[in-house]
Amino acid sequence: MSMKKYALRASLTALGTAMLSMAAQADDRPSLTVAVNQLARTLDPGANTGNVDVRIYYSIFDTLIRRDFVHPTEEGGAKLVPGLAESWSWTSPTTFEVKLRRGVTCHDGNSFNADDVMATFSPERLWGPDAYYPDGKVYFNSLTGVDKVDDHTVRFTTAEHDAVLEHRLSSYMSFIICDEAWTKFKKDGVDHKKWMEEAEAALRWNPVGTGPYKFADYQKNDRVRLVAFDNYYEGKPAAKEVTFKSVPEVAARIAGLVAGDFDIAVEIPPDQWDGLKGYSDLTLKTVPLENSHVLVFNTNDPVLSDKKLRHALSLAIDRKALIDALWKGQTYTPNGYQLPSFGPLYDKNRKGYAYDPELAKKLLKESNYKGQEISYRVIPNYYLYNVEAAQIIQEMWRELGVNMRIDFVESFKDVRAKGVQVFPWSNTYRIPDPTGSLLVLWGPESDAQNSHKLYKATPEFNELSKALYTESDPAKRRAIYSKMQDLFEDDMPMTMLYNPVTGYAMKKTIRWEPYAQYYMDFRPSNLSIGTK
Repeated sequence: MSMKKYALRASLTALGTAMLSMAAQADDRPSLTVAVNQLARTLDPGANTGNVDVRIYYSIFDTLIRRDFVHPTEEGGAKLVPGLAESWSWTSPTTFEVKLRRGVTCHDGNSFNADDVMATFSPERLWGPDAYYPDGKVYFNSLTGVDKVDDHTVRFTTAEHDAVLEHRLSSYMSFIICDEAWTKFKKDGVDHKKWMEEAEAALRWNPVGTGPYKFADYQKNDRVRLVAFDNYYEGKPAAKEVTFKSVPEVAARIAGLVAGDFDIAVEIPPDQWDGLKGYSDLTLKTVPLENSHVLVFNTNDPVLSDKKLRHALSLAIDRKALIDALWKGQTYTPNGYQLPSFGPLYDKNRKGYAYDPELAKKLLKESNYKGQEISYRVIPNYYLYNVEAAQIIQEMWRELGVNMRIDFVESFKDVRAKGVQVFPWSNTYRIPDPTGSLLVLWGPESDAQNSHKLYKATPEFNELSKALYTESDPAKRRAIYSKMQDLFEDDMPMTMLYNPVTGYAMKKTIRWEPYAQYYMDFRPSNLSIGTK
């Protein structure tokens, strides 16, 4: 071999070594391991919107508009900022136009544009009469059209003015999927539900979004691993990868954090907060959640169809005793199905769900209850303190004269199976408005009224629900919602327990802020990692 070829080979070898060295130096970011009580059931943002699901896929997908949780308005309301949309405006009372951000890339390498928005908000997928994802209609039943104006402009048309459309576009069911990954399953002459079922199955554990992290792998009951998407429009993410590790027991999550196996541990209860103060390398962050833990009463059950019994069960619950016993008095029970962040709709004088054991006994005596055993179904470790709360409530109902049995089950499919009577549920206020909370979970298009058949609302409640979507005058909306709460509390398909405060323990090197929702946001604007 000639000296020239030897020199060339040596030069190429040196260049390759240098490039590898540079690549290694360029990606010296740490990896994060997050210990969670339960993994997501799917990473499809249309299929599941539960707490365990959204905290993972919030970093895989973006929305057109984002809520800035760290910087609320002066009144404490939600502040909206650009996401995949650079700007938006109502061009008429029923026409909402969105200008899309340029230079955004999907995880599969395709450029983000209006086609991705059209795929996300197609009537067949989300809001039409035969939409594949039924929950889409709960959020977007006001839509009559979604049109592509050009590659970077989309126009939403509503039947009537939608007072909180901007907020809904920042929340659940609004996560933008990438068109090519979804529509490649579409086949001419094949019903949309059939090909979308195939698409959902293929993408459930192989999602394609535009977020700061992209899917890497999933091991059932073990982990979900995401890797940094360095083409993210906000910049390179701070961590090289993020692994969500299934660790059901609180003690195991804390032990792993102390041992250095985990970087963040979620759902740390109040009884562990003081103990964590003894570790100089750890910190604890807590946040009151825009979420209420409630008890669902199946109003179609032969026993619980008796409204006086449902009221008696609610009145017999001493919520202050629950909060003191479980949460060290550090949370509260909302005074009705509302939060102060509702702004003009919030009624600070509403009494809400009361504790009155004497009235409870009176109503129980007037009811048709004859001592039947009532099933209270619980998924262990799904909600913080849900088992302990069940045991305390069991004693409260025993004092009332009601025989309750706690049944442990594995999933919400089991919870809602035949014979369901009572079960704990978490109701998230997905936007600071009843159209993003009460109406989503209990309104005329909700699963509670339809597929799950847990609640048969009055016609007046459902008519008022529709009016609340379209009315824009704050005073009129307040009056409508006040009446709706009266009707809902009288129906008593559920009772309020409390709003949990969730705790996140983490290494002090992790600079990350939790939100009042269950989202875990690992965008560059909310995560940085130090060395000390």
